[in-house]
Amino acid sequence: MSERFEADWLSLREPADAAARDADLVGRASAWLADRPRSLAITDLGAGSGANPRFLAPRLPGPQRWRLVDHDAGLLARAADRLAGLRDLDGSDVQFEIRASDLAEVDAAISENTVLATASALFDLVSADWIDALAARCRQVGCAALWTLTVDGGWHFTGPAATPRTQTEDAAMRALLQAHQARDKGLGRALGGHAPTALRTAFTSRGFDVFEAPSPWRLAPDAHVELAVALLDGWHSALLEQAPDAARRVDAWRRERRADLEAGTLGVEVGHVDLYAEPAPRPGDAARLS
Repeated sequence: MSERFEADWLSLREPADAAARDADLVGRASAWLADRPRSLAITDLGAGSGANPRFLAPRLPGPQRWRLVDHDAGLLARAADRLAGLRDLDGSDVQFEIRASDLAEVDAAISENTVLATASALFDLVSADWIDALAARCRQVGCAALWTLTVDGGWHFTGPAATPRTQTEDAAMRALLQAHQARDKGLGRALGGHAPTALRTAFTSRGFDVFEAPSPWRLAPDAHVELAVALLDGWHSALLEQAPDAARRVDAWRRERRADLEAGTLGVEVGHVDLYAEPAPRPGDAARLS
C-alpha cells in the first residue's frame, strides 16, 4: 500500500470511526486520567496520521503529552501537521512527540511513564504472542489501555433500514478474507477477527479490569458510498492475493457489489469491538498517587 493511498484511506475512514467509537469507554479512560498525577503521558501505537489523538485529546483531561509510534515516518509527519493547535478537555495545549519505529519491541514502544496506552484498528494485524507481550508491558508500567475499532471478522451488506442482505457468494468471500487476515503482517501470524478475544484474555489474565463494547461501522446505503467502495476495493485486492485462481469469480462479485453500492441501494456493516482495560490496584498504588 502506498503512503498516499494509506493516508487517503485513513482520512476517509475517520468520520466513520468517530461515529462508531463507544463513548462510555472513553469516559472510563477520562476518569482514570483525572486521578493520575500531572502531566499525563499517553502512548498511541500504530498512530498513522493521528486520528486517535484528534478524537481523544479533546475528550480527556490534561495536560496531555502524547507519544505517537508508527513505522511510517511520512504518516507521522502528516500527524504532526494535523495535531497542531490541538487542545485537551481543560482547554490546554496538547504536547506530542513522534517516534518512527516498528512495533516489534513493545517495551520500547510504551515508555515507563505511560499512564494510558491507546491504539485504533491495529490488533487484527498482530499475533497472540505480541498481544500477550503488550498486556505484560502495560501491567509492568501500570498504565490503563483503550483499544478501539478492533475488527471482529464479521461484516455483511445491508439494504434499507439496515436489513442484512447476505448472499452465499458473500459468505465465500468472507471465508477467503478471514484466511488472508491470518497472514503474517510483520508481527507474527495475524489474529484477524480473533483479536478482540485475544485482547480480553491477555489483559484479564494480567489482572486488568476489562470493559468491552461493540463499535461497528454502519454505512447506510447512499450515505457513505466513497468509504464503502474503498472498503470493497480493499477486500478485492486481498481476495486476489489470497485466491488468484479465483480471479474471475472475485472480479464478478466485486463488480456486482460495487454497482449496488454506487447506486445507493446497498450499504455495509463491519463489526468492531472497543476495549478498555484498567489495572487493578496494587499495594503502594495509593501512596504513589497521594
